[in-house]
Amino acid sequence: MRKVDAKQRAILEFSQLMLKDPSSKVFLQRLMNNKELMEKLVFVLNKTMLANTLLVSELGSSRIGFQLELGARRQEEVSLVNGRLVRHVKRTRRLCLNDPMEAWEALDNFDGKLYTQFSFAGEVPDWYLAVVEPNPALPVEAEPTPEGEETSDIFKEQLELAIWVILLRQEIDEALAEREPQRFYQAVRIYNQLRERCLWEFD
Repeated sequence: MRKVDAKQRAILEFSQLMLKDPSSKVFLQRLMNNKELMEKLVFVLNKTMLANTLLVSELGSSRIGFQLELGARRQEEVSLVNGRLVRHVKRTRRLCLNDPMEAWEALDNFDGKLYTQFSFAGEVPDWYLAVVEPNPALPVEAEPTPEGEETSDIFKEQLELAIWVILLRQEIDEALAEREPQRFYQAVRIYNQLRERCLWEFD
């Protein structure tokens, strides 16, 4: 219960500021008095890559005034294009609303965690920092060390090599199926070179 009370106090403090979208205050007052939603509310400093999010901004903030996003998904696809590894990021969302009253209706029967970010015009106040939790979708920040950075770089390189090997294996199979010898030998040559550099074993 104390946790809910702390979140209610944070909402009360924020709603007393000048907000970019004045009707956000009505939304926040309703939210503060809704016990079920308050239990689902998780304050974060950064809502990046989270699925169900709410953003409310103080006047003077660089962010949009109000936004409710439900069912957002970020999917990364890797493909081989002209012998190069290309990453594509697709982002989809089930619902995105910028009107606080429409957003309130959309939260009826909402199930799950609602990750909420208050965006400030200046420095983030202590009362907000006291209630924020780490963003579970982002890596935990650690003290950078030379060894740590080196290990991270090696892992990234090996992961990229492994993806290359998998994609080239697929390229080899397709070349065999379509009876394209030039494409087959070129893919096999690169495949063998990368496989030698990769620490993971492939059958």
